[in-house]
Amino acid sequence: MMITFQKKMLLGFLLFIVLPVILTGYVSYKYFSDTLSRNISAQTIQTLSSLNLNLKESVEKVNMFSDYVVSSPDIQSFLKTNNYSSIYQFYNQQQSIASMMQGNSEVDDFVIYSEYGHHIQLKNNPIPELDQFKNSTYYEKLVQAKGKPVWLAPSESQWFIHDEPLLIHSRVIKDMNTLNDLGYLVLSVNMALFDDIFTQIAGESSQEMIINENGTILYSLNHDLIGETLQIENRSDIQSGNQGYVVTDWNGQNSLITYMPTDFQTGRSNELMLVSVQDWDVLAEDIHYIRNLSIFLILFAVAIAGAFHLLYLRHVYRFVGSLLQSMKQVEHGVLDYKLKTFHIKELDVITHSFNKMLDTFKRLLKNIKEEQEYKRKAEFQVLQQQMNPHFLYNTLESINALASLNGQREISKMTIHLGKLLRISINGSFEVTVEEEIRHMKSYLEIQKVRYDNRFSYQVKLDDSLKNAFILKLVLQPLVENILLHGLHDEQKTMITIQGEQKNGMGILWIEDNGTGIEPSKLHRLNKNMEERLSPKNGGHGIQNVHHRLRMLYGDHYGLIICSEQHKGTLIKLTFPIKGD
Repeated sequence: MMITFQKKMLLGFLLFIVLPVILTGYVSYKYFSDTLSRNISAQTIQTLSSLNLNLKESVEKVNMFSDYVVSSPDIQSFLKTNNYSSIYQFYNQQQSIASMMQGNSEVDDFVIYSEYGHHIQLKNNPIPELDQFKNSTYYEKLVQAKGKPVWLAPSESQWFIHDEPLLIHSRVIKDMNTLNDLGYLVLSVNMALFDDIFTQIAGESSQEMIINENGTILYSLNHDLIGETLQIENRSDIQSGNQGYVVTDWNGQNSLITYMPTDFQTGRSNELMLVSVQDWDVLAEDIHYIRNLSIFLILFAVAIAGAFHLLYLRHVYRFVGSLLQSMKQVEHGVLDYKLKTFHIKELDVITHSFNKMLDTFKRLLKNIKEEQEYKRKAEFQVLQQQMNPHFLYNTLESINALASLNGQREISKMTIHLGKLLRISINGSFEVTVEEEIRHMKSYLEIQKVRYDNRFSYQVKLDDSLKNAFILKLVLQPLVENILLHGLHDEQKTMITIQGEQKNGMGILWIEDNGTGIEPSKLHRLNKNMEERLSPKNGGHGIQNVHHRLRMLYGDHYGLIICSEQHKGTLIKLTFPIKGD
């Protein structure tokens, strides 16, 4: 499918103006967006690193408190002897423990299990029995830690405390002398331990959280998110254990998510990540300005394109279309088509010049046609006049020769045929029917039979549909004359055959003889002269004259085609158009 000129111009405008603006805006927005997200993420990584240190410090404070508890002589005595008086004394008299509790106000409750199946706790919250405690996977982590603290995040601690989520700190209590397991310490730590730290870095458009390898949110300052799954497309990147950032959709808004691994670990998760989620639209307000400016420039370019199209290009389209239509008309020979005037000066100048050129071309073409027609008629008349005296001379020569023999009957016969020939020759019309042209040729051959003492014979086979068709007169006689002059055999009788048919609106006459034929060099020269329209030398007539006359009257598609083989004869094909009645 060919694209119109108008569409090509519009497409070119879009490609060379609008498209670069779009690409420039997109590349600029993408570059600044990537730079901004990379810089903000680098700053956020530093913030998360500080957060990680604060978490580590807070966790260490709780660990130090538990170190004091598990190493307390009263706790050791209670777990070894199962004597409640020691633990009561621990509650009521040990001011150092009370002071430690006040210094660690985040500790909400603590529970001590003994290997004898007893337990004590600060509050009366429901807790699992020792057997239930030992059947948990968390207990296995405690045993594997061999006395080191093991933590549970708020979303993991509900199996132990069924009320609001709390942080759980646990460890195995070992005998200070033998390092045998004496019991288990479980501290319930308030969420304030993490809330205070996360509040210091929290912003209006950001949320920080701790997630595990499954994407579960273990802790968030927004407690409603604890236990939920971080639903984002690129969560596998966050769970890779490396630090980085990603811009993706979270909770229905575009967000910048920065992540890094944390030193804080729990007993139920292997790899924990600190994650900061920031509203990208708030962060990228300056970038949005570049985006909006690019959109404005694109719309402005489209508007300019529309105005340019209406005020200028539309006239150019119409001019080019009109010019193409006019040129097509001229190509088909229609020279009366004129271009309309245009308001644009340059186009109007071209229009005026084109119309003036057509007028000049029409005038020159008319002059050339008149000159060619005059030349054609003059040349045709010369050729026609050349033929008649030549033929009359030959005929009279034959009559003279026959008169010398004093044969009155033959003289009479030749005279009759000569009269027929003269009637056709004197006729002023250029064309006769094929039947009349055949009759003229027969009269000529009958006369020549006497002259050549019957050394040849002839036959005519003509389709009835061709008899009334019109043909240029005096075209067959020169052809058969050429056979008599150059093609008669000295040793055998020559046969001349004339056949005619009508095919595809064209008349075809075949003139064939079995005479001596034409030498190859002469045949080549003859065909060359006919093709290049060279005049015969020394006033010659015959085949070339017939060919030139046919082409001048009917056109270059018609004329003679000659095939000949020496000593075997010659075949001439004559073509002419069928004009009807």
